[in-house]
Amino acid sequence: MKKTFTANLNGNVFHIEEDAYDQLQRYLANIRAKFSGSSEAEEIMADIEARIAELFTERLQGRQAVSLADVDHVKQVMGQPEDYVDGETADERSAGGGSGQTYGSTRRHKRLFRDTDDKKIAGVLSGLGHYFGIDPLWLRIIALIFLLAGWGSPALIYIVLWVLVPEASTAAEKLEMQGEPVTVDNIKRMFDEGTERVKSGGQRMAQEAKDLGRQWGPAARNAGQQASDVLGKLAGVIVLLLAFSLLISVFTGAIGGTVGLWHATWSNADISLLDLGGQVFNSSGHALWFAIGALSLVIIPIMALFLAGFRLLLGTPAPRWLGITLTVLWLIALVPTVWAAVSLGTDYRRENSIRTEAALQQPADGTIYLDMLPPADSSSYGWSFSYDRGRMDVDLEGIHLDNGTTSAAWADVDVEASSDSLFHLLVVRSAHGATAKDARTRAGNVGYDYRQEGDALYLSPVVQFPSKDKLRCQEVRFILQVPNGRSVFLRDGSRRMLDDIANTTNTYDGDMVGHRWTMTPEGLTKGGVPSPARDTTAVPAPPAQQTAPAEAPATQVKRQARIAAKQLREEAVASMEGASTYMPNLIELLSAGLRP
Repeated sequence: MKKTFTANLNGNVFHIEEDAYDQLQRYLANIRAKFSGSSEAEEIMADIEARIAELFTERLQGRQAVSLADVDHVKQVMGQPEDYVDGETADERSAGGGSGQTYGSTRRHKRLFRDTDDKKIAGVLSGLGHYFGIDPLWLRIIALIFLLAGWGSPALIYIVLWVLVPEASTAAEKLEMQGEPVTVDNIKRMFDEGTERVKSGGQRMAQEAKDLGRQWGPAARNAGQQASDVLGKLAGVIVLLLAFSLLISVFTGAIGGTVGLWHATWSNADISLLDLGGQVFNSSGHALWFAIGALSLVIIPIMALFLAGFRLLLGTPAPRWLGITLTVLWLIALVPTVWAAVSLGTDYRRENSIRTEAALQQPADGTIYLDMLPPADSSSYGWSFSYDRGRMDVDLEGIHLDNGTTSAAWADVDVEASSDSLFHLLVVRSAHGATAKDARTRAGNVGYDYRQEGDALYLSPVVQFPSKDKLRCQEVRFILQVPNGRSVFLRDGSRRMLDDIANTTNTYDGDMVGHRWTMTPEGLTKGGVPSPARDTTAVPAPPAQQTAPAEAPATQVKRQARIAAKQLREEAVASMEGASTYMPNLIELLSAGLRP
């Protein structure tokens, strides 16, 4: 009976007899002492222990403990430290052993591994070359031919071998791959060759990089300068194209806007673009200064872009005084533009409206026929009306100034449900102003016209107001309220005045014309048979002035009295609102001070 110990060799546990343990410990200690000055000592010892573990595993066939004979076998295979580290003897042994790759010779104990030190993809063909003693280059050429010719499945075979064949990662595995004996001497040599290969490769790369820098340094600087010049010229071309495009856009917009404004006043020889500008701004001077300032604010930056583009393209810098002059001119142009814009914005700050109910006779058959009332002075304004196969063609474009009155054709009409069993015609006049009182005053100055003949209701699209009120979004909106179960028939003349009338079928305004629409709890519903084509002789003669229609018959006296009383109440409320502006309290003073 012998005493045993437990030994761990590179992660492999063995039971070893006491005398064998002492002998193996002295052997490994001698090897470690010989490699104590090497930086790869730990890696070399790990590979040696791994090889010793393999030899023990091969020897232990049915036995549990490592004996002294097994240790002697390891020493015989691996060699003694004194045999391969002493100067010239080691060098001769290394040279005689044939370091490196020697193709065409046969080595004992070869194993198939993937050689990742000589790989193109995964080192499979290089490992096969070591195993069969063939230069891997020929194997790569053969595999490429098979792949291009479509013979077999070389790619699939390569992938399978990649997965199945292990990589030669340790020095012992690399020696087994090359068929060389796994001795301490060869393991040391493998590490020395690897270190030298890495060192020489790094020195070679450093020298190549240094030579490349000496050779291409000046050329790279010249190429960089040339590339910078090319990019600068390209940027100059882009800037010039941008400036030219902006200049064309400005002139196109100015011409188009001028033509549009001229078209808005073309039919009145007494109004010019400057007069129209005086209606938009507080005066014609404001309009002129705003136009000059706004145009300058756009043109001056475009000129600066042209100068910058020429500098980038041709390398000709602009004089310094020119840049300063353009900057000063731009700042000067900013003053009248901001002044005119702020003045105009102040006059649009508040909005107010007046809602009144106009006298309306109830239709005998429960249907009102809605149509347009032609303006009284359409011939002098250039407005025209024509009829083509029962369809009315209307031309009411333009704003007209005549004898201190501004006229424009933009009144619209809407249809809503009535709150009772009667038809109602509501008129909503709205405008803008610097204060709510100014806006209400302007809204009260807006004039409108309508006329009723039997069951036909004629609404005028013309909106009139004093020219001194300026153009401050003065609008007139007619609201025809239809009781439940009653109808409205939209004649062709009303087409231009309809403004997004809600209905149950989401029918567009233009498609609602020529049909009868009945008010239901859900809204206007298309129903009934369209009335006959309009008789053009039935259009009433335009009134001499845009005033309310003549008084209704005796049956409407009570209704008119109620409307008059309602208007008196509204005027009283307006008067109280006007008076309140002269008795401001603390809150009003604070709010007035905080308003912009």
